[in-house]
Formats: sequence, C-alpha cells, structure tokens
Amino acid sequence: MPAPAPSLEVGIPTAWNSNGKSSGRLIGEIDLAATPPAVRLGRSYVRELVGQHFGADRSELGDLELLTSEAMTNSVLHARPRRDGTITLTVLHVDRYVRVEVTDGGAASPAQPRQPDDALPTSGRGMSLIKALATDYGTSRGRNGASTFWFGIGIRDGWRLP
Repeated sequence: MPAPAPSLEVGIPTAWNSNGKSSGRLIGEIDLAATPPAVRLGRSYVRELVGQHFGADRSELGDLELLTSEAMTNSVLHARPRRDGTITLTVLHVDRYVRVEVTDGGAASPAQPRQPDDALPTSGRGMSLIKALATDYGTSRGRNGASTFWFGIGIRDGWRLP
C-alpha cells in the first residue's frame, strides 16, 4: 500500500484523511450504555488507557479527559444510541497524537430552534472547548446512519512512545 500523501495542514497527522477514518494503532475500544453515567466511565477509561500506554501522569491528561467528556456528553444527550443501546469509545495512537472517537447511532431528530426571548443556553460550549484544545476534529458517517465524532490531541513531551 502506498504511503499517504503529505498533509497540507500544518500539524495535522497525515494518517487522518478526509473521511475521518484513521490508520493509527488501536490502544483500546469499549462499548458503553448511551446514558449519562457513561460519560464518567468513558473519561476514566481514556485517562487510564492513555496514562498506561504513554506513561503519562494524571495531571498531564486534563485536556484529554475534558474533551472526551464533551464528546461523550454530546453523543449521549443529542444523538441516538446504536441499535443495541450503546455508544463506542475508541482510542488510537496516530503519529504523535492521541485520537479519541465516539460512535453512536447518528443524529436524533432536529432540535427546536431557540426563540429570541429564551434565556442564554446552559449547554453548547463543548465545541468551543474542542476547537480551542484539540489539534483536529471531525465527523464521519458509517453504515446504518451511525456517526463517529473524533478529535486528536498532541502527545506531550516526556510521554513515552511505545
């Protein structure tokens, strides 16, 4: 198989192609019930998995935990679960990046538009955090309407590369 074409984006791994599929090394994957408690479980799973894989200490994983929480919360609250009632959390090592993917059953019915006199929303800040802290992010669609949201975050200096 030929090597992937160089990325035109500065700092974006060439293994992240335009359809959102990654050719990285799988670190771990877990199916969780598409319920609010899954967010805490998913965050802990990613923290422990990445910490062990790279020898990173918990204090170095704050951004990764926060973005995992935001991606999972969005999936649990705003998407349909897969047919079996779950979402899948996948963690990959791609070049010098950690990529986290959350796969669910796809978009739920469209949200009602906010009325002009409604109070400011108390949610919706997750994408702002992801845009500010992630190296890259995106969405891809799979079979049967499934949707995968992913983000990547750089491996810090001092982390052990396996």
